[in-house]
Amino acid sequence: MIKKVAFFLLIPIFLFLYLGFQKNEIVRKPINEEMGKTFLVVIDRISLTDLIKTNTPHIDSILEIGGLALMTTNTGGSRSQKDAYLTMGTGARVAASDRSPYGFQVDEIVLGTRAGDLYLQLTGNKPPEGAIVNLGFPQSVRMNNKRPYTVTIGALGAALEKAGIRCAVIGNCDIPGEYKRYLVSLMMNENGIVPAGCIDGSFLISDSRRPFGIRTDYDRLIQIVNQLWDSIDVFAIQLGDTSRAEDFRHFAVDEMNEYYKMTAVKESDAFVGKLLKRLNLKRDVIIIVTPLGPADDLAENNRLTPVIIAGKGYAKGLLSSASTQKAGIITNLDIGATILSFYNILPYSGQIGSKIYSTGTKMELNELLEYNKRLKDVHNQRASLLRSYVAVLIILLSASLLSIILLRKYTAQAGVFLYFIMSVPIAYLLMPLFHRPAYVFNLVLSWLLAASFTGFIYIWKQNTFKKISTICAIIVFLLFIDQLTGEKMISLSPLGYDIISGARFYGIGNEYMGIIIGAACIWEGSVRELWSMKKSYTSVWFIFPIFLLAVIMLAHPMLGANVGGTISILSASASYILLNWQGKIKLRHMITVGIMTAVFITVLFLLDNSRPANIQTHMGQTVSLIRNNGVMELFLIIKRKIEMNIKLIRYTIWTRVFLLSLLSIALLMFRPVGILRTVSDKHPFFFKGIIAGIIGCITALIVNDSGIVAAGTSMIYTAPSAILVVIDYLPDKENKILWKVNDK
Repeated sequence: MIKKVAFFLLIPIFLFLYLGFQKNEIVRKPINEEMGKTFLVVIDRISLTDLIKTNTPHIDSILEIGGLALMTTNTGGSRSQKDAYLTMGTGARVAASDRSPYGFQVDEIVLGTRAGDLYLQLTGNKPPEGAIVNLGFPQSVRMNNKRPYTVTIGALGAALEKAGIRCAVIGNCDIPGEYKRYLVSLMMNENGIVPAGCIDGSFLISDSRRPFGIRTDYDRLIQIVNQLWDSIDVFAIQLGDTSRAEDFRHFAVDEMNEYYKMTAVKESDAFVGKLLKRLNLKRDVIIIVTPLGPADDLAENNRLTPVIIAGKGYAKGLLSSASTQKAGIITNLDIGATILSFYNILPYSGQIGSKIYSTGTKMELNELLEYNKRLKDVHNQRASLLRSYVAVLIILLSASLLSIILLRKYTAQAGVFLYFIMSVPIAYLLMPLFHRPAYVFNLVLSWLLAASFTGFIYIWKQNTFKKISTICAIIVFLLFIDQLTGEKMISLSPLGYDIISGARFYGIGNEYMGIIIGAACIWEGSVRELWSMKKSYTSVWFIFPIFLLAVIMLAHPMLGANVGGTISILSASASYILLNWQGKIKLRHMITVGIMTAVFITVLFLLDNSRPANIQTHMGQTVSLIRNNGVMELFLIIKRKIEMNIKLIRYTIWTRVFLLSLLSIALLMFRPVGILRTVSDKHPFFFKGIIAGIIGCITALIVNDSGIVAAGTSMIYTAPSAILVVIDYLPDKENKILWKVNDK
């Protein structure tokens, strides 16, 4: 019987998943096969607002034919230029040494010594003539060699060099007394060398009306580009003045700071105009990037910066990548991958970014700016909204337990508390529809929504199982509908994911993943209980659609494919099936379920990897990573996930929710005496749903890198539901053995 059930359950799952793989790759215009040049133009420390309020006719003309996106600027270190540039060049989040900006032409004199000779002292290798060396390279390698993932400092330059593509770095961000040649760390190879370029002080000219009395000589930049044109394929150009204007902000009044920044942006735009005259955008590509935003933005936790790309293979509209699968959003790891992809070069060891592509979605600059502000609000308010909810959840859940054990005259109020706990995730999901920038407004609004829904459920003249199943069905269906319509609510919900932090960009985040697992199990148990009361034998078929829906939501690649969530919901659904058909779960059952789940996940990974790269989820990208870097990459991923989970268990607020919920169910096993036995005897289907929910919760804890988060949120529907049904079967106030029978 189990084999038949498993067979019929797997057929529709694989069918739905297979259909999802049939989506075609995003259509691009035919391109000229002649290899063009790439220009990476760095205008650092500016924001999207700076581009909007400054007159930039040449950049505007690029936007008429090219794409625009907001780029995350997360690193493995601090919010600094040195970490941002090294991260982009490595293709993985790393931290840079303080000497990482120390890039020099080999003939430059540093501390009285030729830079090439210093490099020889540091590395034992003699650099080629005309090259540029990074003297902080050895320290950067040492700082990152113990990270729980593959890191190749200089991966971008190494991949280009291996493929025979020559690159050059031009320009700097120097200020008097300090070398700031960050761009070298982005373009260098795995030996800390860039084969060509010019980054010395010859680009700086004196100007008493500018920050630090110097400015970039843009004519000199163009001159060097022309000199290197025939021998270089990839030009990385540091314009510098916007960075110096930012560095000068502590010394000048605000009005002058704004003047310096706008002037630098205007002159950068003029340089781009001169460069465009030399480019053939049917063959070449230009990437305008800001590795790190201005200090004012960083102070507000706005870590998104503008990126503009035009040329071969790009069209007007928003940009995206397989890393984010979100129109208008890319990561800083995608820049290097895009340059490599332009020349059909495979990523180097450790690079995890994805090619940036045009989505065709149109959006004006002001609209993208508003989206940026929304994302910033979500980032800044998310932690406070979650902490407030968890605090209230702990208080109300504790009060409900207290009313059951000691103060039973308050059990009616306890029921209201429990319905409120289960209603907040619904309110948080709907909150983006009524968003305002003010935190207090969003907090009050979300709680009013939850309170209104709680009031409706409480006064609804239906039994407890119907109320519970309704709440669970609503949250699951709302999440599913939002997935199908582009995740507009999930991505902006406090219980969704935070795009600015860069942990996840699409699909179901860990918070709502746990909610789906818990809600699906309780929904299944409640519905089967309701049908069993009607003496209907068709209730058995409710196992399939509810769990199938949950599996699709968590496993389907076109919906984001949450691997940990898929394993957890498969474990929970298999447990529920076994409990219903076998009455208990034996070791052989666990082994069989484990093997089937492993096969299912493996097939899912391989199928996702077979799709076009620009629509693969992290599953397909992981397969490519293992193929490129070896099976050791898999063990590094597992190690990293375990370390992250252990860290979160110690620090996240969801640990308290998880432990309190488990404690609540454990207490009900002993007090009131025999209460859970009565519930399990009278409502076996519901009780098995509780068990399945706990199994799914524990599985999520084990297999997910943020497992404690998913485990905590899955208990939002598991523990309160159990307590609500227990309340219906409490002894009378005098603690007599007589049970309150409620044959609902």
